[in-house]
Order: sequence, then structure tokens, then C-alpha cells
Amino acid sequence: MRTLSTPLRAGALIGVLALAPLILAPGVLFYYDVTPKVLVALGGTAIALAAGGAVMRAEGRELRRLRVLLAVQAVSLTVSTLFSADPTLSVTGTGWRRFGLVAQLALLLYTALLPCVKVSHLLRAVAASGSLAAALGIAQYFGWDPWNPKQGYFIGEGVWTIVRPPGSLGHADYFGVYLVYVIFSGVALAWGEAERGEEARAWRWIGRGAAAAGAAALLLTGSRGAMLGLAAGAAALAVRRRPRITLRRAALAGALLAGLAGFYFSPAGVLLRARTRWYREDPGGGGRLTLWGDTLRMAGSRWLAGYGPETFSSRFPRFESEGLAKEFPDRYYESPHNLFLDALAGQGVPGLLALALLAALALRAARGAGARAEALAAGFAGALIAGQFVSFTLPTALLFYATAATLCALPARATQPAAVPGLVRWPAALLLVSAAAWLGWSDWQLARTSRALDAGRVEEGMDRYQRLRRFQPPGFDTDLWYSRALLAAAPKMRPEVAARRAWQEAFAAAQRAAAGSEQRANAYYNLAAFYALQNDFPHTEESLRAAMEWAPRWYKPRWMVAQLLQRAGRLNEAAVEARRAAELNAGKNAEVIDTWEHIRALTAQHR
Repeated sequence: MRTLSTPLRAGALIGVLALAPLILAPGVLFYYDVTPKVLVALGGTAIALAAGGAVMRAEGRELRRLRVLLAVQAVSLTVSTLFSADPTLSVTGTGWRRFGLVAQLALLLYTALLPCVKVSHLLRAVAASGSLAAALGIAQYFGWDPWNPKQGYFIGEGVWTIVRPPGSLGHADYFGVYLVYVIFSGVALAWGEAERGEEARAWRWIGRGAAAAGAAALLLTGSRGAMLGLAAGAAALAVRRRPRITLRRAALAGALLAGLAGFYFSPAGVLLRARTRWYREDPGGGGRLTLWGDTLRMAGSRWLAGYGPETFSSRFPRFESEGLAKEFPDRYYESPHNLFLDALAGQGVPGLLALALLAALALRAARGAGARAEALAAGFAGALIAGQFVSFTLPTALLFYATAATLCALPARATQPAAVPGLVRWPAALLLVSAAAWLGWSDWQLARTSRALDAGRVEEGMDRYQRLRRFQPPGFDTDLWYSRALLAAAPKMRPEVAARRAWQEAFAAAQRAAAGSEQRANAYYNLAAFYALQNDFPHTEESLRAAMEWAPRWYKPRWMVAQLLQRAGRLNEAAVEARRAAELNAGKNAEVIDTWEHIRALTAQHR
């Protein structure tokens, strides 16, 4: 059999694993911590295909079953997108993670190709890049960050200030899940490099360093779910390996605990202590149990195919319970904060089963495959536990699938590379490259629009946005942002004719956003503000009631409707809406109660 040339393919696959979690592009792209990761995944997978992409034909049943489950997942995603409540959004994905059909299919294809790469090389990539990400997270805790705006993760004031270092993943919770994979991959690398020589010894030390740096960074994230996952993974590994307790190990553990306690109670640990106070005030983790119950109710109405990938943010508000709305009246739920419920809501029961079976297959494959597999399986299980409190983003999904593929490949013995037919791999590679170029250009153009508006070059910003609109991918939802940004910039313009053009463009963007935004209720609320500025009260009321229809238990549009009806003299109707707004706000904002009491007093006077 002819031997396939694989170095470029292997390098591309390893590059995705190392670079995707790390890459940021501030000043270049608008979604600078999201889009670059998607571009790396799409581009790297395309290169791997073009370089002679291969899957493994193996005697190991785990790899065969893995390929079947990946195919089932691909079919489920495609069907769910075809029957999606918003197909264009499901294809491209939402702005906060861009994890639609295109990105997920690329990830599944990447996973199918990954077993062709040596396990040690994959572990090295995760440990090396994870060490850099952990170092960034530690630096962020101490106030040094050259890329991310600090106001995004320093929360509160005075002694109540906490810091949630996001690393390079955009949020501390996703960063924490990623670090669980890094820690145990480092352990696996330290245990699995059996070769002798300086290079192998160096990689063992890099593995140990990744585990140590990852654990330190994870602690500083303050992510309870990630800490629980780390503890569970460590406990599972200890039970499996049954390490012998020696005086030296006990002394080392004691010194480590003493060091942690010293840091916690030192001046440097003040932000961590503040985070502990936040834990005590919010033991329920932001109402997650209620959120999960509401998500199950939502999924029950479309259990077979789901609402489509990435449609949760627009469809969930109709299913939000009154209890959750009252507890967190201004909170926006971009996902169910649970990776399995996310699959259920987006893809229905078939997608959930495929994901759960794949996780079970990976854990089962680790049995009897050696110390390295046991370390990886412990990390995989720990990350699964942490994933019950967050949904996938591309980096965490990448590590999930990569670890699963690695565990399934470890038991395989007799394997040989089988080429993907050119009629399949070349069109697939071209589609991936085209999608990456399209998305990258659109995000770059959006960043240039934003910079122009911020600098007061409003006409330039409008021209750039019109160019973007002509060529942007379907589902690339930016009209809500643009309408607000342009409305804020319009008063700075001279002459009046130019300002009027900016106003008209902002208004048109607000109308488009209401017709197809991923935040539909918010978009209608924004449109109501535009009508109100024109004293168009009928359309203002119509837009606010549309917002109420999309988010029945959101207090804010009801509060605005009540004030609008009061001005129109419809006091009885105003009283109904004002009372309901006050109930849903649950006393969180004094001005909402003031509105209700004022309208109630006016109503009593007119009886």
C-alpha cells in the first residue's frame, strides 16, 4: 500500500489544538476573542484535508464506534438546522461563540482526522499552549493584561471587588473548564513520556509545569464548577491509581496546603476572599437549577429535532419561569449553562444521545489502556462535571472531542491510514476555507466600522457597514449593535443633512434587528426607543408589546408600556402593566415601584 505523506496534515491538526484556545485579535476583529478561534479551526481542518486528510482504519472497536457517533452527530446537527426556528442563525452561530452548523461540522471532521496524530504530540500541544493560557490568567488576576479590557472581568467596588480572569477564552467559567483538560493532559504527558533522553525529560517537566500552572490559574478563576471538576477528576485518578502515601508526599501536600492558605489570607488574596463572599450570597450559582428546569420545559415542546443550534438566546425568554425572572430580572441567558441541555435544546433527543454516548465511549475506552489513559480519562470526567455548569464554546468543545478521540485511539493496535477520496476532501476543504474567509472578512469589516464610529468618522463608518451588509454571511447578526452605536454617534455629525442620514440608517438597522436578531425581545425594545424619539406612540406601543410577546416575563417593556399608556390617559391599562412590571422586577429597581405607585395614585384620583 502506498504510504501517505502526513507531516503537513499532522502539523495542521496539532496547530489547531495548540492555537485555537490561545489566539486573540484585538484591534483587528470585532469579536476578537471568538472569531479568531473559529478561523483557526476552519482553516486548520481545511489544510489537514488538502494535505491528504485521513481517517484511521483500525481493529479497535472504539475508533469505529467513534466514527459512527460523529456521523450521527453530524446528521443530527444538519437536520436540526434544516428545521431550526432560525436556520440562518443556526448555520453561522451567535456572536458570543459562533458555534453554529459550520463550526460544529468542521469540529466533527477534525475529530475524525485526529487519531492519525501521535498521542504524545497532542499532549505536548495541549500542555504547552495551556501553560501559556494559564500564565495569562494568573497575570490577569494581578492586574496585567495587554489585550482584554479589565472592566470586563473586574466586578464590584471597594472590598467587594472580585476578579474573574478569563485567560484567552473570554470568560472565567469557560477558561476554568479548559484548564481542567490542561491539568490532566499535563499529568498524562508527565506519566506517558517513557522515552529516554533530554527531549523526553524536558517534555515531562513541561507536563508537570502545565499541571501546576493550570491548577493555580483555575483557583484564581473562582469557577466553582471547574473546581468541582478538578476535585472529582483528582479523586477518580487517586482511586484508580491508589498512590502510596509516603512521608515525603504527605509533607509536600502539607506544604502546598499551607502555601494556599497563606496566599488566601495574604493581601494578594483579597480578591479571592471577596469571591468567597460572593459564593455565600449566591449559593445557587445564578439560579442554574431553575434555568435547567425551564430549559427542559422548552426542549419538551420540540424534543425530536430541537430548536436548532444557537437559537437558545432568542427562543428561551418565552419559556423563562416567573421565579427565574424575578430572581434575575435583567439577566440575559445566552445558553442553558449545561452542555447536555444545550444539545437537547438545540438538537433534540438524538443530539443529546449522540453526545452522551460519545462521552461514555471515551471513558470506557480508557479502561486498561495504561496510566496515560487513566490521567486523560480523569480529566475528561472532571471536565464533563464542570461542563454541567457551562455550555460548549469552540475551545472547550475542541478539547472535549480531541480528548475523546485520543482515548478511543489509545486501545487501537493494528491501524493504517486510509485516504479520504479527493472528490470528498477537496470540496470540503474549499468550503471550509471559503467559510473562514467570509467570516473573517465580515468581522474585520465590522471592527473597522466600530473604530470609525468611535473616532467620530461617522460617514466612513456608515459606508463600511453598508459594504459589510452587501457581503456578510447569513445569520451574521450585527444590526442591533449598529443601530445603537450609530444613534450615539449621530448627534456629533455636521451638517444636519449628514446627521439625518445617520439617524435614518440607525432606524433602518433597528427595524432589521427586530425582524431577525438573536436577541429578539431586546431588539424590539430598542426599536420602541426609536419610535418614541419620533413621538410615534402607536408604533412604540406595538414594538413594546412585541418585546413582551418574545419575553413575557421581562419587566422592562411592561414598565415602558405603563408609562406610555399613562401619558395617553389610558390609566386602567397603565395600572395593569405597571403592577405586573413591579411584580416581575421583584423590588430590584426602586424606579419601577415608583412608577407603579404613581400610576396607582393617579388611577385612584380619577375614579
